[in-house]
Amino acid sequence: MGSKRKISSERLGPLLVALGVLSFGSAAFGAALQEASSDPAQELFDSALKLYGKGKYPEARRAFAKVVERYPDSLVASAAERRTRPSGFLGWSDIVRSGDSANRVDVVIMGEGYTLDKQRAFDKLASSVPKFILRQKTLAEYEAYFNFIRANVVSAEDGVDGFGREYDTALGGKTLSTYAGHVGIETGLVREVLADVPGHDGQAIVFVRLGVLGTGGGGVATIGGQSVKTVVHEFGHSFFGLGDEYTSETHKRGKVRNAVNVSNTPDETAVSWAHWIEADVPGIGVYEGAAGQARDAWKPTPGGCVMDTGEFFCMPCREEAVLDIYRLVDPIESCEPEALPRASADSLVFEGKDLTFRVQVMEPSTHSLEVEWHLVPEASAPQGPVARGRSGRYGRSRGTRADRGPLGELRGEPVLEGAKPKRGGWHTLVLKRRDLAPGRYRLICRARDATLVRGDRWPWVLKDSEGVLESERAWWVEVPR
Repeated sequence: MGSKRKISSERLGPLLVALGVLSFGSAAFGAALQEASSDPAQELFDSALKLYGKGKYPEARRAFAKVVERYPDSLVASAAERRTRPSGFLGWSDIVRSGDSANRVDVVIMGEGYTLDKQRAFDKLASSVPKFILRQKTLAEYEAYFNFIRANVVSAEDGVDGFGREYDTALGGKTLSTYAGHVGIETGLVREVLADVPGHDGQAIVFVRLGVLGTGGGGVATIGGQSVKTVVHEFGHSFFGLGDEYTSETHKRGKVRNAVNVSNTPDETAVSWAHWIEADVPGIGVYEGAAGQARDAWKPTPGGCVMDTGEFFCMPCREEAVLDIYRLVDPIESCEPEALPRASADSLVFEGKDLTFRVQVMEPSTHSLEVEWHLVPEASAPQGPVARGRSGRYGRSRGTRADRGPLGELRGEPVLEGAKPKRGGWHTLVLKRRDLAPGRYRLICRARDATLVRGDRWPWVLKDSEGVLESERAWWVEVPR
């Protein structure tokens, strides 16, 4: 699958923002880049980034300090200064890049309480996290939908606040008032680090070096020590918004809050997984014991879910995980030629015998997306979906695809469906002029993930009320008389 590397915003970001390049013409843009290439402050900043990229963290810190010392009024001085603080952000690097951040879930891994001499140890830990997460069956199926990024955060000290002690750390690591002393961090400080990572989705996994156990929520999964085994569970909280399905009381929670997999009522018609019960899926029901209490809280299965102490997401949890991935990732990656909006007056006109259209769709690990092509006369062309309000659930930095709303139904039979994609997920349709009467047509390509995985009796998603599993690209095509 084709992918695009991120432009180094650490190099260009401060410069382009300061110069207002977004409002420049191409000539001014080129002049700005030429100026940047001859800027000694920028050159020194770039050399510091190279040292960071090689894992030479003390040397990189000294180089950033030289930028501030020699060129305090330069465009990169502020970015360099942040990298010289006793506790703060140092830089970011890709661990796993499957594609452009604009159509991926970007997960940023960072460490708390890792001093400058411990950054190599954090690098090794961070590199192991994607491998562990992607061993989980649900996430492994959508491996190509994720990018994993390492953000190096330096702490002056390696302690965790609590028991009368406070330490100078980057993310405010602290011991929470739970029975077991779970570790926590200051979410606002995590957000500040994320702001320095271009393309992030507000999703972070933070390893607190001397912490214990873990917590998750609001887009941040916090892990004590190096316990990667708890990552998937806490990621379920932070990214998918799932509740705990275990019964042991870890802390006082107050009133049970409803979630995708937790209910404060045993009413089978009122729980959020009622559609699974209605479909008579074996093993799905209403079972008492969840949210850290044995009574007055209910879950979909008797046990075995990741959100309990198991290895796999139960069906309702798995459904929410897939939907949440698609709330950020469009099933259609790209298309050729560029799609035309419904309100556009432009058309692709037959100048020869044929017109060729190509659409590239996302590729899950073991199943393929369904693709259909429809050709509709202009008078019958469907209206677009009704837009919804902006959504930023679970700490996400951008609205989700659920804002668009479900696509409308297309009448008539498709002109092409069920064709196998070429390598890279490409689907091609060739329209022949001789097959069409003169007029203007709307050509629509729709892609949908039916979530039917080989070996499973049931789809992974039974209910997609927001329509995030499907997407389309469309063009106006004109056949001249």
